[in-house]
Amino acid sequence: MSQALKIFRSGCRVAAFLLLFSSTVIGTAYSHHSFTAEFDVSLKATLRGVITEVWFKNPHVRYVFEVSSENGEEETWDARGSPVVWLLRKGWTKDSIKVGDHVEMYGYLGHGGRKMLSIMTITLPDGQMLIDKPPE
Repeated sequence: MSQALKIFRSGCRVAAFLLLFSSTVIGTAYSHHSFTAEFDVSLKATLRGVITEVWFKNPHVRYVFEVSSENGEEETWDARGSPVVWLLRKGWTKDSIKVGDHVEMYGYLGHGGRKMLSIMTITLPDGQMLIDKPPE
């Protein structure tokens, strides 16, 4: 096999790898950061409930909380916040919100009635308000 053919094949392998790698990275980044695919910016709500799970870790802080619906049934909601480092800069800590805390959350609702909330603010029982994204 000639040296030119070896170089050509090697270049093709590199190009194929780069194409595959870039499509994977771009696809992952796009799907992860597609806020409007999950939340409806025209729908905001305030929900009151009790925290049942806390994930204060990247890529985004998450809280699961139980909310009493209008008909009195308990609903499980998934609230998503900003990355940890952003919240730490705003004064949040991993202990700011704990399992069992009664909170009031305000934010964007999930599309199609999904029980999801993108956190703008969380008000604690003592009245302290934690701001993730400034309310409009």
